[in-house]
Amino acid sequence: MTQDTTYNRLSEEKSAYLLQHKDNLVHWYSYGPEAIQKAKDDNKPIFLSIGYSTCHWCHVMAEESFTDSETAEFLNQNFICIKVDKEEHPDIDTYYQQACHLFTQSGGWPLSAFLLPDMRPYFVGTYFPKNSVEGQTSFGELTRELHRAYSEEKPQIETNATNVTEAIAKGLIPKDKVEYQGHYPPPAAVMDAVKQFEDPEFGGYGQSPKFPQFSFYEWAIEQMLEGMIQKDQGEHIISSLEKMLMGGIYDHAKGGIHRYSTDQQWLVPHFEKMIYDQAGLLRLLAKASIVYPSPLIFDGLIQTLDYLESEMLGEDGHFFSAQDADSEGVEGLYHSFTIEEFEDALKNFTDENENLLDQSDTIKEWFGITKEGNFENGLNVISLKYEKRADFFTQEGWNTVRKVKKSLLDERKQRIPPITDNKGVASWNFMVVSALVDVMQYCQIDIIRQKASALFNTAMEGMYKNFLVSKDEEGMKIRHTTTRNQSLPYLDDYVCFAEAQLRVYEITGNPVFKQNFCDTLEFTLKEFIDGDRILTRAKTAEDFELYPNQSVNSLDQSYKSPASTLIALTRRAATLFSDKEYLDKIKDVQEDFIHESLKNPLSCGEALRALTYPDNAYRVVKIPYEWLENPQYLNFMPYFLSRFVLDYTRDGGDSWQICTQTECELSGEGLEEFIKTLRPPTDEEEAEAEEQKSEE
Repeated sequence: MTQDTTYNRLSEEKSAYLLQHKDNLVHWYSYGPEAIQKAKDDNKPIFLSIGYSTCHWCHVMAEESFTDSETAEFLNQNFICIKVDKEEHPDIDTYYQQACHLFTQSGGWPLSAFLLPDMRPYFVGTYFPKNSVEGQTSFGELTRELHRAYSEEKPQIETNATNVTEAIAKGLIPKDKVEYQGHYPPPAAVMDAVKQFEDPEFGGYGQSPKFPQFSFYEWAIEQMLEGMIQKDQGEHIISSLEKMLMGGIYDHAKGGIHRYSTDQQWLVPHFEKMIYDQAGLLRLLAKASIVYPSPLIFDGLIQTLDYLESEMLGEDGHFFSAQDADSEGVEGLYHSFTIEEFEDALKNFTDENENLLDQSDTIKEWFGITKEGNFENGLNVISLKYEKRADFFTQEGWNTVRKVKKSLLDERKQRIPPITDNKGVASWNFMVVSALVDVMQYCQIDIIRQKASALFNTAMEGMYKNFLVSKDEEGMKIRHTTTRNQSLPYLDDYVCFAEAQLRVYEITGNPVFKQNFCDTLEFTLKEFIDGDRILTRAKTAEDFELYPNQSVNSLDQSYKSPASTLIALTRRAATLFSDKEYLDKIKDVQEDFIHESLKNPLSCGEALRALTYPDNAYRVVKIPYEWLENPQYLNFMPYFLSRFVLDYTRDGGDSWQICTQTECELSGEGLEEFIKTLRPPTDEEEAEAEEQKSEE
């Protein structure tokens, strides 16, 4: 066979993922009407392959199958082959992931979907090896059987496709109700319900693979600050966070967090880094720093901010989507060290006050470095031994830890780094903006606040430059990704933009952001809510694609559930604008989300954050704009968790009010009175008050 790639149509694309496949022998189309019409004209099934540029198994399948002449020839002759970057078309991925769960009870990437010419799926799976391994069907066997079925069993294929399409339309989560009392079970009861899944040895919940579940931990930290979680429950949350940050899932040399841990110990991660995970990490650590002000937390914040600035920020101010797990074709090679490489890093580190090599044995114990390694081929994933924390959680010990991390970073700079996908995704950038606001509000270390503030200013400019197309009577138009000029209006983008605008208003007091929040939320509620359903794309774009507009649920998947965030934002808006009509718009959806979240609270952390508080717990705090210049007020801001909405007056006065949706319950004059009214008394103040009382 001559290796003819003439009809591979990906060379003009901007997506890094599509460009990785431009030289494949498969005659790929990018997603669009040309490919679908070709399938209809030729009466051929569609092979839809979905992935993203930093996906390890996508690379493996491409190398094994899409560059193989025999496999490519069979695909080219019998299928219309379409490549999709899931980050460019998130709702395509969401839809066929649901189909994959129906066919195989699993999901992931690469997603391999086999469709009728009208885009209905008749089989969907994920990675398939070129050759059968341990009984797993090979990709060649699969494609031949699916081609045969399409040619010889068309009625059955049609029936299967119809059944799957109808099942997705009905929703994959059962609608049965969970019994509970009150508006929602109290946080301690939720923690009791998930206790059976606790991992008391390694922290976290469940077995491997372990995901960080940022939203669940953020909810737990918030409820610890509210005093709603019992001591032993809180201790598990904090120890889990410690073990996560000491594990290999955290990048000790540079900062930032990898996608998930492949083992139960948080030790060996899947090494890719996603920008939305960094946003989740920053939000969690910012609030955790209040309840657990540890160097481990503060270093996690500053390192991750440094990482975002130096490696994940483009010249035009947008954050890149991801970094690959592989470098030089090997997963984890960039991040791991042999014992000799580790010792060389210590030896090459220059510090006139300390020779790290003199402490080599101790350091290797702390970091778990051995000749055999804890990964592949004698390599060690960098981590800190939890059982050694008493030794290095001292001022001298932690200074040494920091120097070791610096030495490893210096050594790593000599290596070939993983590929970074420089695509900007709107919703993920908006998530980072909101996370930076959280750091600025909740972290009480000035240098970290300043670092977050500088990054925030750059990100704000980039947000408007890269993702906001125009503002007209229909609301803000958002460009979903920097690699495509046009896109559908996606739920994730509008919800995350609305959240960012509200959070920016709360930290700056600029009324433009308040109005942007109001306008965007109104558009989102009108376009994305349909009775008891929240949709992935706007109702005005309902008929733009052959695959259906879908309902979304309350589950946090790759990142926090935007639908749950919408519920939270709408409840905050009802308080900010004193308008209960907002609550009516989400009433039916909220009811469904309550029951969904109670069936699986660990996977519904954002829903817990949206639903835990009753309506009468929300407050709007109306204060003078001028207070934003007062360090005393800025240092008091960490007291205001999400059930408080900050609003600003510009009448030149010094009065303040704290109000529910229907009435103002506290008011006063001046910042000192404001703080004295709201702040719990210190132990010393309580003792002094008791002493005065006894004297009287």
